[in-house]
Amino acid sequence: MSAARRAAGRARRVAALAIVLAVGSAVGVAAIANADSADWLTTPIPANPALAPSSSTWANYLSDPKAQRVANLYNYGVTLIPASAISSHTPRYDLSFSKDWGPDPFEANSIPIPAGTRIPPGSDGAIAILDPASGKAYGLWQAKHNSADDTWSASWGGMTDLNGSAVDQSGSSTGSNISRYAGTVTAAEFRRAIAANSGLNHALFVSSDIAGGRFVPPATKSDGVNHAHVAESIPEGMRIQLDPAIDIDAIPGITPAEKVIAKTLQTYGAYVGDQGGARMAFSFEFVPDATSDDHPGAVWSGAGLEWDYYDMKKIPWSGLRVLASWNGAGSAPGAEALSARVNGRR
Repeated sequence: MSAARRAAGRARRVAALAIVLAVGSAVGVAAIANADSADWLTTPIPANPALAPSSSTWANYLSDPKAQRVANLYNYGVTLIPASAISSHTPRYDLSFSKDWGPDPFEANSIPIPAGTRIPPGSDGAIAILDPASGKAYGLWQAKHNSADDTWSASWGGMTDLNGSAVDQSGSSTGSNISRYAGTVTAAEFRRAIAANSGLNHALFVSSDIAGGRFVPPATKSDGVNHAHVAESIPEGMRIQLDPAIDIDAIPGITPAEKVIAKTLQTYGAYVGDQGGARMAFSFEFVPDATSDDHPGAVWSGAGLEWDYYDMKKIPWSGLRVLASWNGAGSAPGAEALSARVNGRR
């Protein structure tokens, strides 16, 4: 690496560190969401948004009582490494990738991974890293650690700027290119929402078995194959909302965790970001004390999500609707024409 490139990289890292310090410990999506370029993630849904022409069809599929709407807490949770967990002493690794899907998505960057980092046991092996030194957010898909020689690898990965659009600009860590950190429920913000009896301050990320090959912004591609074989699959990138007129606190038996998710869905909604095996599977942080399907972590079980894949039945799913576009205005741009499932690439 040339001296000029090192100097440029050093300046970029200093600027990025200032950005991260300005948002605190980087435990929420604010750490990777510029207010202007990632407004799709952090802007509340306006009153009376325009709905997609197929909203009622998709809402019926999504709320099907025979299907499940689950919390991915353990097997398919996401290991989150915030900027606050990274220091000058954190080991850095040059990752190798097993998929031949193009140039190294992390370019010349070495990736900070603290010692003892755990990988969720499911087949996705998802890890998201917010690196203040490089100013980048990294996402690993099917991460692996070789303890014998202390090397890290992954099947593939995605990278974007910490203060950017929250969409991968190099490689991809999700089927839609939405950054792996974006929309994932973190333990820290969840605790705050429980204490305040509120929702979160950003949209959620869901995978779905009705995701098809089309996509709309903020998605820039799709891995959807319509696993459920519904008549009309939903494009990745579509924004789903729960009717904000519903009084969530008045629902008998609803758990504190379900309240957080329901209120977030009312205000910010959720984006279809990946294909999956459930009708809706919400992305949650894989926490340090998670040990099994039945013990996904005290922060979750203490609020009513007692096991992995917890089916959040008390949320009134019949109140779902699908917006015409992420900002609730007009029709979804290009939904009929866009298709991006290329050789199974993420």
